[in-house]
Amino acid sequence: MRGDKVRSRIAGLIFLGIVLFAGSALAQDPLNRLKDETLAYFAPMKGKILSVKGSLITSDLGTKSGIKAGMRFTVLRVGEPFFHPVTKEPLGKMEALVGSAVVKDAGPDNSTLTVITGDVKAGDILQISETKVRVFFYQDKSVEWGLGEHYYRLLKESNRVEFIDTALDSGEDSAILSDAKQKGAQIALILRADESGGDTFVRQRLFWVDDSSKIADSAVKVDKTFQKEVSLADSRYAPFASAGDAMLFFDLPFSGRLVASGDVNGDGKLEMILTSGRYVRVYAPGQSLQNLYEIKGNASDDFLWIDTLDIDGDGKDEIIVTSLQGGRDIVSYVYGLKDAGFAVLWKSNLFLRRLDDGLIAQEFERGEGFSGPVYRIIYEKGQFKKGSPLKLPKGVNIYDFAVIDGPDGMKYTLAYNENGMLNLYNPEGLKVWNNSEPSTGFETSFKKEAPTIMVDRGVWTVKDRLLSRNREVFAVKRVPLANVARGLGYKSSQIKSLFWTGLSMDERVLVDSISGSVLDYAIAGDLLVVLSKPLFGIKPMNILKGESPMGTMLYVYSLKGR
Repeated sequence: MRGDKVRSRIAGLIFLGIVLFAGSALAQDPLNRLKDETLAYFAPMKGKILSVKGSLITSDLGTKSGIKAGMRFTVLRVGEPFFHPVTKEPLGKMEALVGSAVVKDAGPDNSTLTVITGDVKAGDILQISETKVRVFFYQDKSVEWGLGEHYYRLLKESNRVEFIDTALDSGEDSAILSDAKQKGAQIALILRADESGGDTFVRQRLFWVDDSSKIADSAVKVDKTFQKEVSLADSRYAPFASAGDAMLFFDLPFSGRLVASGDVNGDGKLEMILTSGRYVRVYAPGQSLQNLYEIKGNASDDFLWIDTLDIDGDGKDEIIVTSLQGGRDIVSYVYGLKDAGFAVLWKSNLFLRRLDDGLIAQEFERGEGFSGPVYRIIYEKGQFKKGSPLKLPKGVNIYDFAVIDGPDGMKYTLAYNENGMLNLYNPEGLKVWNNSEPSTGFETSFKKEAPTIMVDRGVWTVKDRLLSRNREVFAVKRVPLANVARGLGYKSSQIKSLFWTGLSMDERVLVDSISGSVLDYAIAGDLLVVLSKPLFGIKPMNILKGESPMGTMLYVYSLKGR
């Protein structure tokens, strides 16, 4: 017993030392400098315009006040006094917004600004208010996920910014600024990284969104030791959300099967697309599900997959649906919105899905399932053509995998094998990681044809969706009702996040304790949409209320702040 106590005390001291070491190192956080530089541009302050000459302003604010080149001020004009309605005591003077100005240069006690808008005069007030700044946060794939998340958290904890997230994980500055402007941001923060001499240099650029003018461009060195310490500190965080943390919850009166999101009508908003029975329905986002469009399929449709992608570049996403018809034949459709309804742009007997910004396909063999290599589909002049095959590990089919960016800049393949175990392959096809826990099964499997009922040739399976976001991949994990009897169903599910550090796979629970079994999920901008069915597929409370016991649940979670 005494030996156990000693070992326990030593283990405790080691753990305490690790935490104190991490805490001490994080206190020397190089990203704090970026944070401080960023927030300095929006420090609340007030000053007075001393003189105006043309478009140049001289103010009484200088570097002693914290002013710096690049800051933008609103210009206010003091008006008539206003009084208490009962006591008639003076409460202050009205201030009217008359323009804006940007700091050109500054001395210790004064500064020069350039008028941006308005007709400003000597005596007007310069102000940066205490209202939170709306910042569009863009993290490039080159920035390690943990570092970006850590910096995001540093800024958020300042309570000075209101973040606007984006689903973009690559793109030119012009595309980023366009997205930021569309979403009503004031500032665009673009974070990228470069490797040099074993260290990472995190580069941040700040832009005013309204005119795309650059505010600042700076970088800090982040060594490998600090990156590991950030991962250690972040590993102490609890799951990001549980089922009860959903922003929105819909108790659907029908049995949904698949969910996707996309801007199908080109209005700049992401709609939700659900399959149910032989229907594909498009819903407007919001507090209630407003049915915008409906696509009627065949009575024999068994939907296997749904995706959205702007294939023809018209600014509207097409809907891509793959179905098993009559239990024997694969039929896929590409639907595009024409006038007030959807029209079939392409019909094929291929499995289809989206990969990044392109369409991929695989052949179907009756009674066998997937057949041959996965290859790209090329869209040219209104025609869909077969393109080059993808380089995938042996045995990996079209719905088995996602592509993940490694810290070395190379692309890795995360894929389910035939037993449902996740494996990670490097660009040469060599397995560098596999998960240790057994698969809990998938929702969609079909028996392979056999010459007699006495022969069991196994099944072909449509695996759960693996979704890439920045440098992480989301995956479903189901918790069986009883480990000794997995066939009884699933009592709950999780959405997990997997992130490849280059040495190991960082696994975290993104959403925990989702009731029943997750059927499908989608990312809609900064929202995570999860479709699930209850245990045994039945809602007992609906029976007591005299309602249909069949149906599914739709949860909507915010991904902001993670």
